Amino acid sequence: MDVSTEDQEIYVVLEEIVTAIKFFMFGSFAMFFEFYRHRQCEENARHITYSLKSKIPKQMENLHEIISISDTTCLEQLRMDRNCFGRLCMLLRDIGGLKPTRNVQINEQVAIFLHILGHHTKNRIVKQSYKRSGYTISKHFNSVLNSLLKLYPILLANPDPISEDSTNETWKWFKGCLGALDGTYIPVQVSATDKARYRNRKGDIAVNVLAVCDLNMRFVYVLTGWEGSAADSRVLRDAITRENGLRIPNGNYYLADCGYTNGNGFLTPYRGVRYHHHEWNNCNVAPQNYIEFFNKTHSKSRNCIERSFGLLKMRFAVLRSNTFYPIKVQNRIIMGCCLVHNFIRMEMAVDPLEALIDEIDDPSDDPDIAYIEQVAPSQQWNNWRDGLARSMYQQWTGGAMASSSSRGQSAPSREGPVKGRRSWTKREEAILTSALKELVARGWKCDNGFRTGYQGHLEQAMHQAFPGTDIRAEPHINSRLTVWKKNYGSINTMLSRSGFAWNDTSKTVDVSSDQVWDNFVKTDSNARTMRHKSWPLYKDWCEIFGKNRATGEDAVGFADIAAGLRANGNGKQQVGTMDEVPISHHTEEDGAESIDVSHINSSVGAGKSDKSRKRKSSDDCLEGFMDIMKTFCTQTDSRLGAIASRIGFEHDASKCRKTVYESLGRITKLTVDDKLFVSKRLIEDTKNMDLFYSLSDEDASSMVSMIVEGRY
Repeated sequence: MDVSTEDQEIYVVLEEIVTAIKFFMFGSFAMFFEFYRHRQCEENARHITYSLKSKIPKQMENLHEIISISDTTCLEQLRMDRNCFGRLCMLLRDIGGLKPTRNVQINEQVAIFLHILGHHTKNRIVKQSYKRSGYTISKHFNSVLNSLLKLYPILLANPDPISEDSTNETWKWFKGCLGALDGTYIPVQVSATDKARYRNRKGDIAVNVLAVCDLNMRFVYVLTGWEGSAADSRVLRDAITRENGLRIPNGNYYLADCGYTNGNGFLTPYRGVRYHHHEWNNCNVAPQNYIEFFNKTHSKSRNCIERSFGLLKMRFAVLRSNTFYPIKVQNRIIMGCCLVHNFIRMEMAVDPLEALIDEIDDPSDDPDIAYIEQVAPSQQWNNWRDGLARSMYQQWTGGAMASSSSRGQSAPSREGPVKGRRSWTKREEAILTSALKELVARGWKCDNGFRTGYQGHLEQAMHQAFPGTDIRAEPHINSRLTVWKKNYGSINTMLSRSGFAWNDTSKTVDVSSDQVWDNFVKTDSNARTMRHKSWPLYKDWCEIFGKNRATGEDAVGFADIAAGLRANGNGKQQVGTMDEVPISHHTEEDGAESIDVSHINSSVGAGKSDKSRKRKSSDDCLEGFMDIMKTFCTQTDSRLGAIASRIGFEHDASKCRKTVYESLGRITKLTVDDKLFVSKRLIEDTKNMDLFYSLSDEDASSMVSMIVEGRY
């Protein structure tokens, strides 16, 4: 049976309606099943007895055993005694802005934080010990860490130089010395793509932490975040040139090891002479000249920074192995451990809390003090070191210096013969670059450099390109690669600073001003001759050396972190917003005043907090179901409305098609063929048919004439 066009259109519309109803029924069934499942889960959960009140006694009992029974337990668990712990809680509350929550008071937050630092305990273990959820442990750990970092102006030590009348047997030789500095490696966990930059010379994944301490082994400055592949001297240059970096007044200095340059502000030992303690302890021979005596005394004094690192890592197990925190959080943890170390050194020694709070100073620099702005070797500083060493040796020997024949008065020469340099042509450099890129493509590049034997392949490639050449792996190729690495590092550091830009046309580094260039040259002496120079191989160097090149993009100091906390809205001080807590003091047998930490925050009411998270009930499911149904019905209504309008339009169009031929009878002078031709054109195009019916008789006649004549 033939089906008319009108019937086909109705079938299509009905099919769309049925499809929409199917989707509606399927969605309704899915939502009803989910709602029923939630109801069943709630019914089953009603038979499980759970109450927060049953956990509170266990939580309080665990906390009471740690901070209220004995100093021994508190020291073992939190690395400080009860009195020190109580004072730290008050500092974090009154100055750090740490707040209690409805269920977790400040003393428990700080105990959780110190427990994780001291024992490097995982979240799943701590939540079981303190009867808390993993979210609660993580939340309060970060809150205490951020509050602790705000205390850096109080907890960082302010070093005093060694006075002229000092009687300290270890430090009396070094007048004007502020302390010692050194770097250490802290293991970290980073992504696979960053491991090459963080792999140090020992093959470990770590950050290079620069720290400065005073005579009492309290940290004065800490810079962390530099990748383990970065050299100690490079980290020190960054610390000196930072806006809130290490500040050394002219005339003062720190003791450093041979990994740093002997220059203004940094006193290093003589190279090639016995230095370390074990080298002197294993022999019974006294120093034979002023150089040996200087190295021995220098080592004994500078050992304070080594003992500080040892004590820091011994106290906090989180620094002895890598953690699974993000790298920025790991850097903050390192700095937080240094601050807690300082607080323990100050508080458990003698200084009371009131004195610490009264000594809060503005950490901004004094504009009247001239500071050291660069790290560079200085012959004047070498001469001063020689004079100091001779003076120390004279005092030690009790007067006149021993003869050069018996004690070796003059220092050994440290200057070797000047070696000739080989000039490389552009073609030779291009061949060497191509050979290096080929080795990289073949997988010879490792995380910490090329595999052993790569220089032999480079030498062979050079001999194949230039038969009879005198280029050898050592010293020519090795020297050229050293120069390239140094230049690449300088350019890379420039482009990471503001005021520098790479000009791809001239292959040079553009500088915004001479002042910017002068400031950078102070930090990198290798860059003195690099301005206005073309570096056509820089892009190739990025491919060859860029994978394991340290950038220092995550390096931060205390001032940088404090500024970041303020920018994130976490740096607002909340001093004075909480009621004062009555602290009960008692006097121990030795007469020292201590704090009963069991009463801390016991009377503090919970402040205003955000709405707590609640479990979803059946009403929530119903509400979600209704929202989805409303959205579905709205979309369905609009779709059905469009279908209905289309049905109405098609119905009207069908009526008009039937009357087209009759309407053409109003127009005279049209033959039957013309009427049929025009009727066919109008029926095929619905828009033209609508236009025809909307015109007057005269205009409709003109339209028909144009269609007949082929002009429409």
